[in-house]
Amino acid sequence: MNTRVALEADFIQLLARLISENDDGDPPFKGTGKNLTCSQPVLGRWIDDCDFSFLMETLALPEHVFNHEFPEIPLSLEDRQAFASVLEAHSRECAHCHAKKTEDIQWKQRVDEVIGKNKRMIGAWLTDPVEEQ
Repeated sequence: MNTRVALEADFIQLLARLISENDDGDPPFKGTGKNLTCSQPVLGRWIDDCDFSFLMETLALPEHVFNHEFPEIPLSLEDRQAFASVLEAHSRECAHCHAKKTEDIQWKQRVDEVIGKNKRMIGAWLTDPVEEQ
């Protein structure tokens, strides 16, 4: 019997394999900024703990979607946009956070490229994950 956790793990393995096959010798991410110190650790923690692209997309969600997904966080779209601007500015000024942001964006590009190239296979796997595609 396939559990949701097992299916999610299998899907992650499928994506990892497709990304690895697609990389064509691209160097692995090395955590370039790990040895650097963040100039503003309170802001840096947000960037370290979250994927930068996902964080920015989450902060940009329409009001009704954000309120539905995060009812315990009472931030208006205007407040979230201001916070996103602060994070963007910090990531330009801080070498540690700039490196993390750059790696996050490169990773998102790799994943998006793989998904784009393998839409049919991924779609087939998601609709019938019992059989290996």
